[in-house]
Amino acid sequence: MDTEALTILRKEIDLLDGALLDLLQKRAYLSKQVAKAKQGGTIFYPLREKEIVARLQELNLAAPDEEKKQVLPSESIRHIWTEIFSCSRSLQQKTSLAFLGPVGTFSHFAGLELMGKSLNFVPCHDFNAIFAKVHAGEVRYGLVPLENSLQGTVGQCLDLFEEYPVSIVAEHYSGICQCLLSKQQDMRRIEVIYSHPQALMQSHEFLRTHCPNARLVEMSSTAEAAKRAVTEENAATVGHEGLAELCGENVPFHVLAKDIAGSKENITRFALIAKEQNSGVFRKPKTSFTFTVVDKAGALSQVLQILHKADINLSKLESRPSYHAVPGSAWQYRFFADAQADLREKPELTLALKEFCYDIRILGVYENLL
Repeated sequence: MDTEALTILRKEIDLLDGALLDLLQKRAYLSKQVAKAKQGGTIFYPLREKEIVARLQELNLAAPDEEKKQVLPSESIRHIWTEIFSCSRSLQQKTSLAFLGPVGTFSHFAGLELMGKSLNFVPCHDFNAIFAKVHAGEVRYGLVPLENSLQGTVGQCLDLFEEYPVSIVAEHYSGICQCLLSKQQDMRRIEVIYSHPQALMQSHEFLRTHCPNARLVEMSSTAEAAKRAVTEENAATVGHEGLAELCGENVPFHVLAKDIAGSKENITRFALIAKEQNSGVFRKPKTSFTFTVVDKAGALSQVLQILHKADINLSKLESRPSYHAVPGSAWQYRFFADAQADLREKPELTLALKEFCYDIRILGVYENLL
């Protein structure tokens, strides 16, 4: 070991750390000035954050040839700036986020991906509790899954928009990567695997091949399963790789295998909900709205024709049973749709739709991130 060279290098790193801290302090000051300029407006702009990270990743990759050996991984840049953004938002306004708990669920990790660690995470036991807390003003935001690329729509969350007048202010797409985690490092010695039923089903082929003698035990969540597995010597769990750090504070908890689900295209679309709607203009607006059609032939067709003539593209249209639109009707259906436009800017369109709809409600206008 070259002690003298090591000392010099560490001193250089200390100087750089001090310079970084000074720059972060200046950024924090500007962030507070931005909050004053907004005067209490929206503090979360996911598209701007996404564009900043993309620009920095491009700059990173465009470093001179002699520096490319030291280039930061693009994923590291995303992680670092996610936390910088999170800290900036917390300086502008103290923020809380309700999610489907407990801590360690895929919803929790999706919240970390979207908003970083500098906010108060509030675990809830069901989706209704998330909507209720947002509506009551107990939390600023709630994060709920709307649909999954494999399992389809989360109908309960769509139905709750009928019960609570909350709004969608952002969307977030999170890849679901199932991993096998255990204290035991030899998969052949694993005797029992705990996890949520969906995680066990998605990973069934891998588990039968690599852990053929292990019992599969269903749990209420991947987080609860991990808590149990970490207490047993020859137990394992299937869940998010972040559970290794979360549950392995006192004992080693290893990620034995990643991406073990049969399908590799498992993506969940989450909605960030708030009590008030977004304000302002979006570069690629998406409007989520809901409506019920009048009881006459061709009503839905007329609605679609009006949207077509207005050159409005629908990326989603789905119906759900509704018992609130028309009193006494047991077979009324409510439609949920996503339009690639800001419908708030088209009042004449809404007026035309009302001829064929009992009611129309805009659930939210936000940035389309796809």
